[in-house]
Amino acid sequence: MSTRPHEGVRVRVVSLLRDILKETLNERFRLMKDLKSRILLELIETPDIVILLPQEIYTSQNERKSVDMAFGNKVIFELKSSEGEFDQAVEDAKKKYLNSHVAEKAEFFILTNYSNWRIYRINREGVVLNLKLEFEGDESSVRGVLKQIIAGFKELKVYPLPEIIVRLYTINIDNVLDELKVVFNSVKEDARVKPLYEAYVSIMRLLYGEAEEKFFQDLFIRHTYMHMAVLASLTLALGKIGEVKDVVSGSLLNVDVALPYLNWWKTKSTDQNLRVILEQIVTRATLVDWEVGLTEDIFRVLYEELIDHETRRRIGEYYTPLWLVDFMWSKFGDLRGKVILDPFCGSGTFLIRAFHIKINQGEEVDKAFNSLVGYDINPLAVAVARAEMMIAYKRRVGREPDKPPRIYHVDTLAMWFGVEQALPLEIGALVSSAKNYLQLLVNFNLVRFENALEELSTVEVLITRSIRYALAGCNLDEGCLEDKITGYMNELGGEVNDIFVKAFLDHVEKNGVASRLAKLIVKYGGNDVWGLVMASIYAPILLTHFNPDIVITNPPWVPLTEYKAPYIGEVRDYALKIVKKFVKDKAGQVIIGGDVAIVALGKSLEVAREGVAYVMNREQLFYHGAPTAGTLATYCVINSGEVKHIEFYDIDFDAFKHGIFPAIVIAKKVGGGVRK
Repeated sequence: MSTRPHEGVRVRVVSLLRDILKETLNERFRLMKDLKSRILLELIETPDIVILLPQEIYTSQNERKSVDMAFGNKVIFELKSSEGEFDQAVEDAKKKYLNSHVAEKAEFFILTNYSNWRIYRINREGVVLNLKLEFEGDESSVRGVLKQIIAGFKELKVYPLPEIIVRLYTINIDNVLDELKVVFNSVKEDARVKPLYEAYVSIMRLLYGEAEEKFFQDLFIRHTYMHMAVLASLTLALGKIGEVKDVVSGSLLNVDVALPYLNWWKTKSTDQNLRVILEQIVTRATLVDWEVGLTEDIFRVLYEELIDHETRRRIGEYYTPLWLVDFMWSKFGDLRGKVILDPFCGSGTFLIRAFHIKINQGEEVDKAFNSLVGYDINPLAVAVARAEMMIAYKRRVGREPDKPPRIYHVDTLAMWFGVEQALPLEIGALVSSAKNYLQLLVNFNLVRFENALEELSTVEVLITRSIRYALAGCNLDEGCLEDKITGYMNELGGEVNDIFVKAFLDHVEKNGVASRLAKLIVKYGGNDVWGLVMASIYAPILLTHFNPDIVITNPPWVPLTEYKAPYIGEVRDYALKIVKKFVKDKAGQVIIGGDVAIVALGKSLEVAREGVAYVMNREQLFYHGAPTAGTLATYCVINSGEVKHIEFYDIDFDAFKHGIFPAIVIAKKVGGGVRK
């Protein structure tokens, strides 16, 4: 009887499968010349073979049972040190994971210690699972059998794990980005593209301050590519099929996930070079088995791979580790019935985890989904967060949601300080009319803020579906689009018995909203993702007095002295006013040491009904020796609110791997407690 260390078995099995797969794919590619085979061949020539042979795959989000290794989504491997463990391994597999999501499409179960092999065919009849032994032999005879199995698969799909998504979408990434840049340079002066790029740059300047044009153009190209990858992935994950340009732009989705700035390429959609890029992206997305629900937050690792370390560090843009997210949520206990806001939501990690926690605690899925609100100023972050939320919903229910995720493209600090947000493109003109009609509704008590989220979602759906239906029937005929959008809005809105929606339709008619939308669609070459843009105009107006139960976030860690937003004066005045209550004449010196997160914390404490949880720069919460200006500013902000219970946690290591240690503040307006 042969015995080998477990890891030694794994290495030898991977090497054998790599050789067989390479041989099989070369034969297939010579015959078919297909893009999928080429991509898979590129993968197995690198260490990225792990994408096809993922290791230690957990069978669900809540259980820690795992599969040793898989081959695509077709074969499950159990690796053992000795043949004597095989019989028990078969029984364990039946009980522990062969009926789980991770194995639901697997056709074979293979046991090996490399010297000895057993290959079982998996048969399912309803809920009954049977394993039929197809082969038993040694390493000298197994190769031919494995090749038959691999060659017999018409298609091979991989699991939707973050590390796999990263590898899949970063194959030859430099070449793809260079090709996309060539396409952009060919149209950047086009009147249909230039305003979109300029609008994007104006948003990015709020985050990054002034920089060379090359910096913003490189960021634009990288954001565009990831935007494409996310939308293609979501579209296929939701079971949609269509032309590649519609798959990659998000036009097939029932709700808007995309924002128009990063869909600039639609004006060039007939370009052959662009079409090659689009087809590559869609092909990569089709290699993923999106029906397997293994994890959430699958795209944030891709963002960290595409956007370099120094760029993210400039604005403190680092995503929160899941263990830290779970720790913070553990401080709030039962989340059922709570409305939650993440004002700087990034990829939506806090919201996605809250969604699953609420459901696990017994809350109905739609109620949990609709109770989560996120804002972010970064268009790509908004698209990613919406996509992640929709994937999480589908994993729970098996279909896409009827209403959009309540995540909006909003400059949170501008909203909190009552500053009119800088709205690019021609949509700014809608703001004053929107303000007037919304204020009228509020004054006459026709809209209640507890219903505002639902009403805002309804309005967004009206806009999105009216545009989709109109564009399908009118193409780029502006007059036709205006008439159809108006007609569809009235038809769809007429089915909703809600005073707010009726008032919105009146606003649409009196202020020419349909006409403005038709002009935007035509001007930007069929760019049809304006529902989210419009909702993000209405959101800060309608939700100015919105009071969530809990505010939780990882805000920007940008020093106040370096923050370049046009409303920086209001931000500093707010900080100065609070600090003066405690240190008076030295307030100016104190706030110089603070960062934007301190101001955001103060505003969050004002709006939250129950409590606030913030990840902050450790230097803003803890000190060794004499207090720093930053810690003094933070303590002033916390003590200026109605805080009844507070906990500080010093994370005494580089949890974000960017050189700055984090800390956590949990502040509650109810209950008692002691400082930690």
